[in-house]
Amino acid sequence: MQPHEKSLDRTRRYLRRRPLAVRAPWQPGGLLLHPVCLGALALWAVNDHVFKSAWPGVWTGKLSDVASLAAFPLLVVALGELGAARAGWRWWRSGPLLYSALVATGLVMATINVWPDAAWLYRHGLGLAQWPGRALVSLLSGTGWPAVGTVGLTMDPTDLWTLPALAVPWWIHRATHRP
Repeated sequence: MQPHEKSLDRTRRYLRRRPLAVRAPWQPGGLLLHPVCLGALALWAVNDHVFKSAWPGVWTGKLSDVASLAAFPLLVVALGELGAARAGWRWWRSGPLLYSALVATGLVMATINVWPDAAWLYRHGLGLAQWPGRALVSLLSGTGWPAVGTVGLTMDPTDLWTLPALAVPWWIHRATHRP
């Protein structure tokens, strides 16, 4: 082995054992308790329900995109971890699920902003997914069955500029899970 290869090997070993962040004991679904994830979830909710109506515009749309891209893959992984723990899978690894969630989230974000058919499917599919909750609220309040609705979506190809926010869930996962 050449001297420069030995030095490079020592550096790699050092970087592998150095933590990227303070690691708490791992718990299934614990990704959702990371401060960055909690902040993204709070920003996503407040932005969609308060900021967009108070200050409509380009920036509130981009805030929602960044927050959703940062939080949604972590939500998928947390649900997968909780399911694996519930099933008793002791050696289940969440990395492949995270990478799948990152790719799927990025593809959905890209396609709904540039392809009208994907946007239509997203509007109607998410409206259908929200219907059981609306039906339950209507049933409990005695107002009858609601119609299946659609969600609002503004197709904006500039939303593709927010895709680098998908690095946030990757970083959080890497910082909190041992290799």
